[in-house]
Amino acid sequence: MLYSDLLEEENTIMEEQLSEPSKALKPHEIQVPLRTLMRPPVTLAAGSSVQTAIDLMVERRVGYALVVADGALVGIFGERDVLLKILNKQQVGDLTRIPVEDFMVTEPTTLHVDDSVDAAITEMAKGGYRHIPVVDDERRPMGMVSIRHIIAFLVEHFPQEILTLPPRPARQAMKARDGA
Repeated sequence: MLYSDLLEEENTIMEEQLSEPSKALKPHEIQVPLRTLMRPPVTLAAGSSVQTAIDLMVERRVGYALVVADGALVGIFGERDVLLKILNKQQVGDLTRIPVEDFMVTEPTTLHVDDSVDAAITEMAKGGYRHIPVVDDERRPMGMVSIRHIIAFLVEHFPQEILTLPPRPARQAMKARDGA
């Protein structure tokens, strides 16, 4: 069989796969409570310095720190705040002397432990967030859900659907004679 025949056969198979109806998750499959995939929250006391928040995020290997006052969530400080609000400035000053409140997002969108994964996905898509704090009725942080947690959940529960997805878009380079 010639190389061009192999390419043509692969293209035919990919086109057939792409023409198959895409699989959709059933509502009950992503209406799993957030308590099943949330991680313990990384919290920081209000009044802490920006440098303390950055050090905590680096130490815990997370992209956020929840800012709490009297046990209740008052804000979230994340890596985007560092990149867009601090590193983007010419004159910020000594980060050990600047309170995290100067750069955090106040009153962040939150969810509850009984809210579902699809609610987290909806809020993240709507707001462009990568993290959603999970709180109780008194706004005390109970956990955190990130886009990474959701992707890991989907991969774990739907491995066949994810691992067998055809390449998208179909590899146009393979149709060209010199495509590599």
